Amino acid sequence: MKSIRVRMFSMMAIALAMLVGVVLLVVIAIPAHGQTETVLYSFSGTPSSGPDGAYPLSGPILQGTTLYGTTSQGGSAGNGTVWGVSTATGKETILYNFQGEPYDGWFPYGGLAYYKGSFYGTTTNGPTEPEDAAGTVFKISKSGKKYVETILHLFTGNPDGLNPGYVMPVFDKEGNLYGTTEGGGLPGQSNGIVFKLAPDGVETILHSFNPEQGDGMTPMSGVTLDKKGDIYGTTAAGGKYGYGTLYELTAAGDYSVLYNFTGGNDGELPYSPPVLDKKGNLYGTTEQGGSGEYGTLYQFDPATSQIAILHSFSGSPNDGGRPWAGALVFDKEGNLYGTTSSGGYGDCGGVGTIYKLAADGTETILVNFDCSNGQVPLGGVVFDKAGNLYTTTEAGGATPNGTVIKLTP
Repeated sequence: MKSIRVRMFSMMAIALAMLVGVVLLVVIAIPAHGQTETVLYSFSGTPSSGPDGAYPLSGPILQGTTLYGTTSQGGSAGNGTVWGVSTATGKETILYNFQGEPYDGWFPYGGLAYYKGSFYGTTTNGPTEPEDAAGTVFKISKSGKKYVETILHLFTGNPDGLNPGYVMPVFDKEGNLYGTTEGGGLPGQSNGIVFKLAPDGVETILHSFNPEQGDGMTPMSGVTLDKKGDIYGTTAAGGKYGYGTLYELTAAGDYSVLYNFTGGNDGELPYSPPVLDKKGNLYGTTEQGGSGEYGTLYQFDPATSQIAILHSFSGSPNDGGRPWAGALVFDKEGNLYGTTSSGGYGDCGGVGTIYKLAADGTETILVNFDCSNGQVPLGGVVFDKAGNLYTTTEAGGATPNGTVIKLTP
C-alpha cells in the first residue's frame, strides 16, 4: 500500500560570537498585534462532496486572486491533487487528481510553478510503467473547461535522479525548468542530482552529488537562480561535517560548496532552498541545531564566505521550531517571513507558527497554530498586492487534513 514517508524530522541582537566562521545573533521573539487570521479553506480528504485533497506539504503560489498548490494525498484516487482556492471567497477547485498506477505519478510533495499559462510540479513516486520510473515532472494546462496533465519527465534513478522531494520548480528566461532529486545520480552516486529540463523535455544532469569527495547529499528542496543564471541550493546531509551544505552551480557549470554546516550553532539539516537579497547575500533555514536546538535562520555572504545566524529557534511557546522546506520570503521593507513546523502555543500544543524577522533581528510571531486553524505548516508563504499573507498547513482545521490560511495586516 502506498503511504506517505515519515518526515525527518531569539528586539535586538544581544550577543555576538565567532565559531568556525559563524556570526551568531541571539534575538528575542515578541508577539504580534492587530493581525486578522482567517481559515480560507479546510481540506476534507474525502469524496463526499467531490474528490478533495488532503495534507498539503508545500506552500501556495498566487495568480490573480487565486491560490494554487498541491496536496500529497486525497483526491479521487487518493494519490494527491492540484487545487485552487479563491482569496476572496475561499471556494476550492480541484484542477487535477493524480491517478497513480500505472501511468500517472502520485504524492506531489512539492509546490507549483506557473509559467506561460500552465502549472508545473513534481511527484515523488510513480508511475509503475515503465518499471524503473521513480517520480515525475508534470505540467497542468487548461484545455477547454478542463485541466489536463502532461508528464514531461520520468525519473529513473541511475544515472537519472529519483524522488524529487519538496521541490518547487524554477524557470530561466529561456523556459528551462530546474530542480533537484533526493536520490539517484551517476552510477555509484545515488545521493541526488541537480537537473535542468529543456522546453522540449530533454533532461540535463547538471550535478550528481558525491559525498565521498566532500560533497553534499540528499537535496530536499529545489534551487534558486540569480540574474546571471547561477544556481544556489542546499543539501540536507553530507559535506565536510556531515550536516549539510550550501552550494553554488554557475551558469558555466562550475560547482562549489559555499558552506559546510557544522551541526553546532549554525544548525544542521538545511532543507529549504536559499533566497537572495539585492546585494547577493543568501538566506535560508536549518531544520535542527542552533543554540536553541530547533533550527536556525541564517545569512551567508559570498564575498566573505561568512555565515551569520540571524535567529536560533527554541521551539518554546514564545517561539517557533523546526522550519521545514519552504523558502523564505522578503517584503518590500526587507523583512523576512517563514513558517515553523513546531513551537508556538495553542490548544493542542506547539504545532507551528508563521513568523516575521525584521532587519534589526526582531522576531515577531504572527500566528500560533492551535489545530483548529491548522497544524504543522511545512511550506513557505506568499503575499498579495494588498499585503495579505497566505500559507498552508499539513494537517488540522475543520477536519484533520490541512488548511489554507490568510493573514491580514
